[in-house]
Amino acid sequence: MTTTRTAVRRIRLLVQLVVAVVVLTWVPTIAQAAFSDAARADLSVGTYSIPAPGGVTGTFNCTSTKLSMTVTLTDFGAVDRATGYTVTLTAPNGQVTTNAVPASPRSTTITRASTTVGTYTLRVRANVGTWTGQNLERVLTCP
Repeated sequence: MTTTRTAVRRIRLLVQLVVAVVVLTWVPTIAQAAFSDAARADLSVGTYSIPAPGGVTGTFNCTSTKLSMTVTLTDFGAVDRATGYTVTLTAPNGQVTTNAVPASPRSTTITRASTTVGTYTLRVRANVGTWTGQNLERVLTCP
């Protein structure tokens, strides 16, 4: 009787082992079948042209010799999606001073000296990440 019990136990173990192998073989196949169809999304690509700020508010002062100008900007038009702004002041002799301005508040003071008398050029440009926009440009002349 002991050999019969041992034989029955072995047969049960073999049947359980065969069932386990079959289940483990078919389960991944069933899972793969359930996810075989992928959803498709339409690809939409667009461009964004970064505009110049809409306007600028501030003051400027010159030294008595008209060889240096200081511009104080209190605000300028916000540009949608701008992460910051670049303000440059170019002297009559071509030398440039540049200020990086955060997206908010939009204010700064910039000074540039020159070796010649003439007009200064103020430029304000929006930045969206590493991309740069169009310049808002104002020509300033010392009174």
